[in-house]
Amino acid sequence: MKKILITGASGFVGSRTVAALQDTYELITPSHSELDITSEEAVKSFISRTQPDAILHLAALSNTGYCEEHPQESYLVNVISVENIAKAAAMHDIKLVWFSSDQVYNGCTELGLLSEDTPLKPENHYGRHKLVAEQRALEICPESVALRATWMYDSEQPGMKTHKNFVLNFQEAKENGTPLRFATREFRGITWIEDVVHNIPHTFDLPGGVYNFGAENHLNTYETAVEYARIQGLDPDAVAIPDTERFPEHIRNLSISMQKAYEASEGRIRFMTTLEGLSAYIS
Repeated sequence: MKKILITGASGFVGSRTVAALQDTYELITPSHSELDITSEEAVKSFISRTQPDAILHLAALSNTGYCEEHPQESYLVNVISVENIAKAAAMHDIKLVWFSSDQVYNGCTELGLLSEDTPLKPENHYGRHKLVAEQRALEICPESVALRATWMYDSEQPGMKTHKNFVLNFQEAKENGTPLRFATREFRGITWIEDVVHNIPHTFDLPGGVYNFGAENHLNTYETAVEYARIQGLDPDAVAIPDTERFPEHIRNLSISMQKAYEASEGRIRFMTTLEGLSAYIS
């Protein structure tokens, strides 16, 4: 049985990953008080003591608004912690997989699904910090794997952390009878967390590098909301309003291509598209 250290095990992704993997792997799931990921010495000591076979680093500050207002804290958690864990992983020859973000693409204006080779110029602190973390992790630990995760969703689950997400926001709008505004100038994948968790075990076999990791989606966010309403048999106009004013400077494209991960995993890493995932979620 593989022994896997999971940071951020109590978070949105972490809690669901632990629930899915706990019967297959021996999991080490330290709390914040048990492991300070921002301390290089604490990380080295903990990993030397526990000797995991692999590390899944999920702990992060992922609220983009909060990171914009607290850039130093964002840098500490989203860059320094990755560096610390990469150093320990390299020292002990441990496979490291960690979550970056599709926010590295948030300065992209070209349309279509974006590959990992797309030129990047992130426009917020969170995206910039994730990009710096990718670069430094690979410099320190070339066999590490950075996963550019998309916006994820799930229903509320007992004992698991849940944050505002596409389907919960949509549900609230339906129940309140108040339609939400969805951007017409934003393109992005939106991924069911079950699909993410299902694919995580295959990431430990990926060669070192950066990989997109989530649902492909050719639609803008408003079009996605309209199709999601139709899947549920709802009148789209009752729950979704086109927001044509958001992102006035340029179109914001975060839509990812999954070709690289699919080929590198020999077809084992496979995601539903955003609409396929939403249909499966409703079912």
